[in-house]
Amino acid sequence: MAKTVVVLGAGLVGVPLTHYLLRKAAISRVVLVSPNEEFYWNLSSPRVIAAPALIPENKYLFTIAKEFARYPKDKFEFVVGKAETLDPAKNSVAVKLNDGGSRTIDYHTVFVTTGSRYRESMPWKNLETSQQTRAAIAQLQREVQAAKSIVVAGAGVTGVEFAGELAAQFCKNGGGVEKEVTLVSSDPLPLEPRLLESVREIAKQELEQLGVRFIGGARITKTSTSTSGDEQQQQPKTLELTKADGSTQTITADVIIPTYGLVPNAEFAPASMRDGSGRLRTDKRLRAAGHENVFVLGDVGNLQRPQASHAEFQLRHLMAQLDPYLESGRGPEEYQFDADKVTLGLTIGPDRGTGQIGADVLPSDAAAKIKRRHIGASHTAEYAAGVEGMRGAWP
Repeated sequence: MAKTVVVLGAGLVGVPLTHYLLRKAAISRVVLVSPNEEFYWNLSSPRVIAAPALIPENKYLFTIAKEFARYPKDKFEFVVGKAETLDPAKNSVAVKLNDGGSRTIDYHTVFVTTGSRYRESMPWKNLETSQQTRAAIAQLQREVQAAKSIVVAGAGVTGVEFAGELAAQFCKNGGGVEKEVTLVSSDPLPLEPRLLESVREIAKQELEQLGVRFIGGARITKTSTSTSGDEQQQQPKTLELTKADGSTQTITADVIIPTYGLVPNAEFAPASMRDGSGRLRTDKRLRAAGHENVFVLGDVGNLQRPQASHAEFQLRHLMAQLDPYLESGRGPEEYQFDADKVTLGLTIGPDRGTGQIGADVLPSDAAAKIKRRHIGASHTAEYAAGVEGMRGAWP
């Protein structure tokens, strides 16, 4: 029987998965659905925003149609549009096309890899369309270049990496002399509390050595913008920070850049398929709970914390299990992982970093070496072409 499979989402999971599926003889047709016409290597976004001269556009943006042009037209179709309604009872998905039209696509199997987005239209991940993503990147780049003082709000991985990139470019200790960079965190230390305190202390020390001012245990509770001066110039913003004890602190900055607030791209799925956070309920076989032909990978699923390395491990497991499923319908083996184990690396500026593997601290130079490959986009052309992932060649 002819098998049409649909892949929803063309990000870090959807693009390599689609390449892989197109090599499977048991599949007659693959339909990739995404409102983004370009594959965005968002792992390099902190450097793209802070130091665009260091990373050319052709290292982090790839035209999807071009990457799949080598496949026969009767076997592959790229539908430029946004999934609006997934109907697992009818094995179909309704798509709102970018050109204003609509379409319903029937499937044998659907792979949901729509990922997540940041609040306030921040381009740390894709926005709704590639045009919007490009515009947001350009706007942030202009704001950073024009500013003399920058507040980075949120000290998760993105916030820490971004503050490090800014400091390396613009703070005196990082080699520059142009801008003040402040990182504000609601927690006393940067990064998540699940990490070792020593790892978080290292992150703080590395940032401060570069010249970043770190303010921990404080939330931005009020902002106001000056109305005086030249309207064509960036107007300074006044921020009120409230600490856990109720005390307040006031600082000023030319620009405030948030790095928090992940939202899963799962609104198209029935409410019964989503958990309280909006992510899709996912079983250990990487399927939507209760649906044997709906697979879920990456940030949009609730099996693991949103993290690119988790998504790749999930994808590699599923790739190894797909043949028996496609040929006989036999479900994949359970995906094994340790929910309590922390595996995380990040860069802090171009040459330093930190991280954790299990209960061990990743040395700064080792963390930087491992992560530099991703933030610097040294192998993204191979990734977009479906040749290799972050951990080497795909199956």
